[in-house]
Formats: sequence, C-alpha cells, structure tokens
Amino acid sequence: MSTTMLAAFVRAPFEFALREIAVPEVREGWALIKVEACGICGTDLHIASSVTHRLTPKPPTEWQGFGHEIAGVVAHVGPGVRNVKEGDRVVLESGSYCGTCELCRNGRSDLCNKGPNFWNNESLGFAEYILAPKECLVPFEGLSFEVASLSEPLGVALDMTYTADIALGDDVLVLGLGPIGLLSIPLARRKGAAHVYAVNRSGGRRADLARLYGADSVILTSETPVEAIPFRRGGVDRALVSASASAVLDALPVMNYGGVIAFIGIEYGPGAALTFDANEFHFRKLQLRASHAAPALYFPTCLQLLKDGHVNGEAIISHVMPLERIVEAMTLLRDARGDVLKIVIKP
Repeated sequence: MSTTMLAAFVRAPFEFALREIAVPEVREGWALIKVEACGICGTDLHIASSVTHRLTPKPPTEWQGFGHEIAGVVAHVGPGVRNVKEGDRVVLESGSYCGTCELCRNGRSDLCNKGPNFWNNESLGFAEYILAPKECLVPFEGLSFEVASLSEPLGVALDMTYTADIALGDDVLVLGLGPIGLLSIPLARRKGAAHVYAVNRSGGRRADLARLYGADSVILTSETPVEAIPFRRGGVDRALVSASASAVLDALPVMNYGGVIAFIGIEYGPGAALTFDANEFHFRKLQLRASHAAPALYFPTCLQLLKDGHVNGEAIISHVMPLERIVEAMTLLRDARGDVLKIVIKP
C-alpha cells in the first residue's frame, strides 16, 4: 500500500484543493478505511459557502477535509478493534455515542454526543483513505458502495420520521424534496401513512422521484401555496420539514388538530428566527419537534431497508464522479440543484 494518498480540502468562499498527503497511521481502537464511495451532503455546501458549522472544528475560512457519507473497505485495524477485520465492507457513522454517560445509561443514547467520531481528522471522506474509530464502523454486505453510502442520509430521514411519530392512517406532508425529504417518503409509506403530499418549490427530477418513492400528490409552491393545497381532510396529521426554517411557518396553518411537525434544517442569519401565534399553536394542540441525527443511529436498519428494496437507493443517485472532479461536483450541486439528486464521489 502506498504511504501517500489524494485528499480534497475546502475553505470558504468556495475554494477547493486536491493534495497528496500521508496515509494516516492506525492507532489503538481505530481502523484505516479505504474509501470506495462518499456522498455529497448539504452540510458540505454550508462549509464551502462561508458558514460555520457545529460539526467542524475549524472556521470555514481555514482549509479542512470534508465528506462524511462514507462506505469503504477495512484496510488495516489497530489494536483493540474486534468488531471488523481487514477486507470487511463498512459504512461509517458520522458520530457515535459514548455508552457510559448518564444519558446513555438511562437509555437515551440518542441524546449523547460524547462518543468517538472522525471529525478531527486532517482529511475526511473525500480522500482515498480515512481513519475511523471502531465504534463508527458498521459492516454490510449485498449492496454497492454507492448505495451503502446512502445509509447516512437515510438515517437522518429515518430520525425525522421517528421524531414525527407517524402512525397508521396519518396524512403526511413532506416539505422540501432534497435527499432527506425524498428519502423520508418511502419511510413514511412503510410506517403506514395513508396519503403523502410532497411539496417543493419546483418540479423536475425531484418531483419525479417523489412520485416514484410513493408520494400520492406532488405540489409545486411556485404554482400553489401550501395553504391553498386541497388536502383531502382539510390538513395533515404529520409534517416532515427538511427545507429552510421559514417552511415551518408554511406547515403550521395546514396541520390538523393535534398535528406534529418534525423539522430538520440549518439556517443562518435572520432567517433562523421564527415568529408564530402561540395561542393558535396552543389551542390546536400542535407540536414542533427538532430532528437532529447526532449521534448517527439506525445504520443497520437503513442498510436492511436498502438491501430489501424498501428504499430504492439507485434511484436517488443522479451522479457518480471521481475525486479529481470534486470541484465540478460541488459546483453542480450549488448551481444546478433542479437536475441533481445525490452526487457520490468515488476516490
């Protein structure tokens, strides 16, 4: 194995560099993974676009590695790693839980962010190799690396559907048809949604995939405001919002009595603040719940959903590109979002 590798780095505003750096040395409790696929996430665009993100240890104006939707092969294991062996195919949780804190011991590992992760590495998923702690390694079989890398965003979508507590017979509004919103549609169907309304600003490939994934109605807000949608029961029981923060305000008026809104999204600047009528919220017994899939959970379930075909992973991957084209890929995602679903990089 070579002692050097190619790795991509980013700094704001929207600058990228490909560098030949040393392959990281394996240490106790960690494994070296040969990256075979890494998806581009909206977080990567945030970092590249001069936004400080809570997951990254450096300010956006400093060079840093990026990419966290990772599938690969175990190249070497350090002392104490027993859950995987060399040659195993694995996906990487973007962060784990510690297992020893008060929250974990009380059964709320979903609230623990003290576990091992790979975010402090010099380079991350857009590189030929990455070093990862054993707690973040999840073995898999029977999937391509490209589809397996979807387990990370699918886990985010699954967390959102769990947060919304979708029940059999609920009418569900999916607001925002990025990868997370799109992946939540088949999950809502599997959880028993009676009718799924998929809403996006514009149509194109995302609207087409929403229909393929099981949406009963696809509505474009460029043509029909959310409040004007002819909901069959007057409104919806659950809303899955993965758009800008202001989309929460679009969902509030169309919730049925006792409705629940699950929101996952990142907004910076004045748009992060929302104002709504608390009395209306109270008397209609509405709930607004934050979904934030950190630590990353549910990877075995997500891998099984992909393997069983309950979520069509191939359908959402619109582009597969080599690491050498990372600048082109990031620019494509920024400037041609209507034509892009999920871009996967293969180092």
